[in-house]
Amino acid sequence: MNRRQLLALIGSLSAGVAVVNGTGAFTSVEADRDVSVEVASDANAYLSLSATGPNEPYTTVEDGQLGIDLTADNTSGISGGQGVNAEAITVFEDLFEIRNQGTQEAAVSATPLTFVDSESEDTLLVLVVPESDFPETTLSPGSAETYSLIVGAYSSDDTDTDGSTDDTITVMAEATS
Repeated sequence: MNRRQLLALIGSLSAGVAVVNGTGAFTSVEADRDVSVEVASDANAYLSLSATGPNEPYTTVEDGQLGIDLTADNTSGISGGQGVNAEAITVFEDLFEIRNQGTQEAAVSATPLTFVDSESEDTLLVLVVPESDFPETTLSPGSAETYSLIVGAYSSDDTDTDGSTDDTITVMAEATS
C-alpha cells in the first residue's frame, strides 16, 4: 500500500468515525427545570383590576376578584341605596382601572362594553366606558386605563322600572411586542 492510499484510508476512517460519533450537535435533550407560578388577587396580578376613586364603594372584591355591585346587596360603604334611579341616567365616573403591572406593552380591552336588559316592558342599559381609547387601549408597563359606568333605566309606561342585569365583563390583554 503506498503512502497516498494509506492517507486516503485514514481520512475515510476518520470521516466515518465522525459521522458515527456525531459532530457535537444533538438530536434531543431532556432537562428538568423549576417553574414557579403564583396566583394573585386582581389588584396584585400582572394585569391589575382594581377599584378607584370616590365610587369605589360600588365595587366588591370576592375571592380576590373585582366586581361591580349596584344592588341592595352591596353594603360596602353605601348608606341606604338599593339601586339606580328609574327613568334616569346614572353615571359612576372612574369606577375601576386596569393597570399593566407586567414587563411588556399590552393591548387591553374589556368586553362587552354594553349590557341591555329588555326582557320585560322596562329597559336597563349599562355602558362600560374607557377613559381614553375605545374599544382597545395599549398600556405600557406601569400605565393604566380608567373605566366609568353609565346606567340608563327606562319604563315603557313612565312608571317604576324593574329591570336588572347580572352579567360578566371579560378583560383581555395581549402583549404587543
